[in-house]
Amino acid sequence: MVAVLSSPAFQRHGWLLGLPALGLVWAGATLHGQPGLERSVEAAGRATATDPRNALDAAVETWFRLAAEGRDLEVRGDAPDARARDMLLLRLADVAGARRVQSSVGLVEEVSPFVWTATQVARDRVELSGHRPAEIGRAQIAARLRADLAPSATLVDEARSARGGPPDFLDAAAFAVARLQALGPGAVATVRDTTLSLEGEAAGAEAYEALRAALASLPAGFSAGRIEIRAPQVADFRFAVERRADGGLTLTGNVVSEAARSALRKAAQEAAEGAAVEDRTRTARGIDPRIDPDALARFALEASGLLRDGRVSFEAGRLSAAGHALDGQAVAEIGTLLRDRRPTGVELGGVAVESVPLSPYRVALRRDADSVTLTGHLPDAASRERVLAALRPRFVRERVVDRTRIAEGAPPNLVALLETAIPQFAILASGELAVSDREVTLSGDSLYPESGRRLRAAFPATLPAAWRASVRIGTPGAPERRDGETCRRDLAAETRAHPLRFSQGSSALGPDFYPVLDAVAALAKLCPDLKIEVAAHLDPPGSQLAKPQTEGSAVQTTASIDTAESRTGKAAPEAGAGARSGKTAPPTKDGPHRKDSKQARDDKQAKDAAKSAKGQAAEGKPADKKATGRAERAADPAHAEPEPDLARLRAQVVVEYLLQAGAGADQVAAASGAPEAGAQSVVLTPRG
Repeated sequence: MVAVLSSPAFQRHGWLLGLPALGLVWAGATLHGQPGLERSVEAAGRATATDPRNALDAAVETWFRLAAEGRDLEVRGDAPDARARDMLLLRLADVAGARRVQSSVGLVEEVSPFVWTATQVARDRVELSGHRPAEIGRAQIAARLRADLAPSATLVDEARSARGGPPDFLDAAAFAVARLQALGPGAVATVRDTTLSLEGEAAGAEAYEALRAALASLPAGFSAGRIEIRAPQVADFRFAVERRADGGLTLTGNVVSEAARSALRKAAQEAAEGAAVEDRTRTARGIDPRIDPDALARFALEASGLLRDGRVSFEAGRLSAAGHALDGQAVAEIGTLLRDRRPTGVELGGVAVESVPLSPYRVALRRDADSVTLTGHLPDAASRERVLAALRPRFVRERVVDRTRIAEGAPPNLVALLETAIPQFAILASGELAVSDREVTLSGDSLYPESGRRLRAAFPATLPAAWRASVRIGTPGAPERRDGETCRRDLAAETRAHPLRFSQGSSALGPDFYPVLDAVAALAKLCPDLKIEVAAHLDPPGSQLAKPQTEGSAVQTTASIDTAESRTGKAAPEAGAGARSGKTAPPTKDGPHRKDSKQARDDKQAKDAAKSAKGQAAEGKPADKKATGRAERAADPAHAEPEPDLARLRAQVVVEYLLQAGAGADQVAAASGAPEAGAQSVVLTPRG
C-alpha cells in the first residue's frame, strides 16, 4: 500500500481520486446553499432597487419583476422611461453578492390598437397576454379578476404594460374573465380598444343560455366584437312538442342553433293558430348527422296538430306520440304518419293515442278578403256537403276552403242552424261565425252601421229553438257607440258649460250657438238611442223688442209658423239657416213679419185709445178707464206682452239645425207646452 502511494505514477495522478469526493461536496453545497444564496441575492437586489419612484400604487407595487438565478439577477418589466430603467440597473449592479445583472427591461410605449387577451388554458388556469394599461399594476388586475375565479384557479399574467388603454379597462377585463367560466378549455376573451370578443364552446346547455343572456348587457362604453359561442355537445339529443288542452304548444328539448330556434318558434305559432306558444328549448349539438333537425321539428309539429292534448317526442333516436287525438279519424292518421312518413334516420317509437268524445263540439266559418274557410267538425260527409252547398251561392267571388273533420257528438240541428246563419254571415265584410255546442257567436265588420244594427237585432231571432246567440259587429271608420249613461252625462256637461240664449225678440241662432249644437249633433250620432227634448225660453217681462232691421241687412224672421207647420209638421228652417248664412228671409204673403205687425197693431191701439180719451175729454165726458189703461200699457214698452209663439219657434229653430247637422229624425223634438217660468236659456233634456 505504501509502495503504491509512494510510486511516481500515483504521485502524478493520484489527485484524480479526490475529484468524486470534491464533486459530492460541491453538489451538497449547491443544493443546500444555493437557494439561500439566491434568496439572499434577490432580497438584497429588491432592497437596493426599491424606490417610491418605481411604485405603481400605494402598496409600492413596482413596474419590474426581479428573480435570482444563482448569483445572477434577472430583471424584467417595462420602465416608464429610459431614466427609470438606467437607474434601476445601476442600483442592481451594486448589490452585494450579485455576480451580474441580466436585463430584459423594456420601455412603456403607446400602442394602437390596444389588445389584451385572457385564455382559459384549463378549467383551473387562465393566462393573460397582450398589453395592460401602464397605470394599472399586475396585483390590482389580479385582485379584480380573482373575484370571478375559483379559489384554486391559477392566474398567470404575462401582459406588458403600455399606454393607450381604454377607459374602464378593469370592468371589461373582469367581465371577460367571468364569461370564460361558462366556456370550456381553449376559450379566449379579448379586449381590443373598446370592443369585446369571445370565442369557445359552452360548458353546458344552461351555461350557454346564461352566457347569451349576459352578452346582451356589455360593460358601459364597450361593444361586441367577434362572438362565436359554440353550443355544448350532448350525449342524448332530444326534442318534444306538447299540445296543451287550450290549443297552445310547449317546446322542450334541444335545437341546433339560434336560427333553428327562431324558425321553430315561427312554425309553432302557425301550428298553434293563435294560441300561446311556450319555448323551453336549449341550444346543443349532438344530433345524429343523418337526421335533418328542421325536418324533425316540422314533422313533430305536424303530428301534434292531430292531438287535442298530448306529446310528440324524439328521444334516443326514436319518435313517439301519446295523448288524446282530435277525433277517431286522427287516431289512424297519427299511426300512419309516424309509421310511413318519419324523417330519414329516425326510428319509430311508441304510439299511445286514443280518442275521446268531443266536448265542446265546434265548427266555424271565417271570411277574409278573398276566401271563406270552414273549420272544426261535422257529423258526416252528407252534412259537410249541405253546408258547402249553402256557402257557394253566397260567396261566388271568394274561394271556399273546407278544413272540417268528421266526428260524432254534434248537437241536434247543427246543419240546419248553419244553413240558417250563413245568409246572415254573408252580410259581413269580414268576420267569423263560430258554433260551440249550442252557443253561436257572430262577430266581424259590417260595411254600413245600419246593416250592423239590423244584424244585431235580427240574428238571435233567426236561430232554431234552444240555441243561444252572441253578436259582436262593428263598422270600420264608424264612431264608437256610447252607453246611455255616458251620453246623458256628456249632453248635460256640454249644455251646462255653454248656455244658449236668443237675442230679445229674435229666433235667429247667434254665433255662440253653432259650436254647441254641432257638438250635440255629433253626440247624437254616437248615441243612437238618445232622445233630446228642446225647450226654448221667452224674453223677460219688460224687455225691449229688437229694433227692426234696416233694408239690406239680414232679416230675423218669425214668419208664419202656423203656415209652415200646417205643411210640414215642423217649424220653417229659414230662421236658423238665414241667420247662419246671412241671407234675408222672404216676407210672408201676409205682408210684414209677425212681430212687426203686432208692434204696428199695438201702436195703432195706443193711438186710437189716446184719441178716444182726448175726444171724450173735449166733449166733457168722463174718459173710458179701460181704454185709457190699454193706451197706457200699449205706450209703455215695459207692459208689452211677449210673443205667445216665440219660445215654440225658437225651439223649432234649434231642432231644425240639429237635424241638418246629422241628428236622427227620431232623436230630436221640441218640448210641448209652455216654457218653464223664469227660463233664461235653451234647455236640452235627455229623454232616452
